[in-house]
Amino acid sequence: MGLIRLLPWIILIVIAFVFLSRKKRERERSAMEEELKAMRRQLNARQGPAEGGASEEMARCPHCGTYFLRRDGVIKNGRLYCSRSCARKDA
Repeated sequence: MGLIRLLPWIILIVIAFVFLSRKKRERERSAMEEELKAMRRQLNARQGPAEGGASEEMARCPHCGTYFLRRDGVIKNGRLYCSRSCARKDA
């Protein structure tokens, strides 16, 4: 008899829990979307507009022969390498 009296309350609590968890998930999704938009804006601001089709300067790794952006290179003993591993191997 006591369980039958508690059943409507249990159902009400379950419904409230489901409703609140869905609302929380929507808020989290909205916050993540806003964060993603902010990150995209930062990335676009860093990249800046293309300057009339001018490309960045490339360099060739003396160890493996790969071409890479000069700004991404690693300098060791006055030479520019594509990565730290190439710089170590070419010692």
